[in-house]
Amino acid sequence: MLHHVRHRGAGRGLPFLLVHGWCSDHRAMAPVAAAFPEREVVSVDLPGHGASPPGPEVSIPAHAEALLAVAPARAVVIGHSMGGQVALAFAARHPERVAGAVLLDPAHLLASDRAMETGRALGQKLARFPPAEVVTAFARGMLTGPLDPEAEAAFDALVAAMAATPATLARAEWDAILAWNGDGGARAALAALEVPTLVIGCDRPVNRLSDLARASPRVATGQVACAGHMLQFEAMPQVEAMIRRWLRRAGLE
Repeated sequence: MLHHVRHRGAGRGLPFLLVHGWCSDHRAMAPVAAAFPEREVVSVDLPGHGASPPGPEVSIPAHAEALLAVAPARAVVIGHSMGGQVALAFAARHPERVAGAVLLDPAHLLASDRAMETGRALGQKLARFPPAEVVTAFARGMLTGPLDPEAEAAFDALVAAMAATPATLARAEWDAILAWNGDGGARAALAALEVPTLVIGCDRPVNRLSDLARASPRVATGQVACAGHMLQFEAMPQVEAMIRRWLRRAGLE
């Protein structure tokens, strides 16, 4: 059973199911939960992350299936980074449980050859150096500038949790991220989408947003300014505004 945190909110609109990224836990999605106080929110720790026990398999589809145990009956699923992959897989596999999906700077879906080469290079670092050092450098490098004090304290706590991820899990999860792009799993999920989906990229997203929009008529895209991969910590007001506009247009308020 996944560990999860439930915020009751004011009970307006469809609930949100929040899914964190690589080596993170539910705290990575706290800025999203805080921006929507009117919603019921369920934030998960994926298998092997945070307080959740490991699952039988480390893969994006396996993580998506694990969400069934805690997902509301019907929700808007919002995932960041690797969690964006998981959210897409969950939406494609279980449209009866998903009203819409939001992918915050998702990890490799239709990544270019260059992006995949960069990803494989990080995988080599994980094999050669202590993963805690690699994970910390990765997280710190995903910001474009300083955070405000409150956000910085929350981000520091998250980075410490990321650095504590067991080495074997950090490596396996990174391999799973690249594999889902490389074996066509992400492309198949995009083709199977039946629900409206919003992809929000950072300044330099790993996926070309235009490629994602062409891959499925269900996909709308947007891009925030002056923010790196951890865009929910750097630019949540922009992200919130884009999500709210999309929710109105998709009839999901």
